[in-house]
Amino acid sequence: MSGLVQVRLDSLTAAPIGDFAVAGTGGWQSWRTVPANISAVTGTHTVYLTFSSGQPADFVNVNWFTFSTG
Repeated sequence: MSGLVQVRLDSLTAAPIGDFAVAGTGGWQSWRTVPANISAVTGTHTVYLTFSSGQPADFVNVNWFTFSTG
């Protein structure tokens, strides 16, 4: 299974500031790092991750999510 994870600020319906595709890893506890290109943002915001897939089943298990500069 695969799908798209979108990063939004301050609202579930806000335009995404970035996204990344996630493909099957072979199991729910088979972790991997997936980098994403996200627009530069300043200030303090509430971050929302939204998930979409053409399949009705869950397609991803998020262990952690970090932001870095650079």
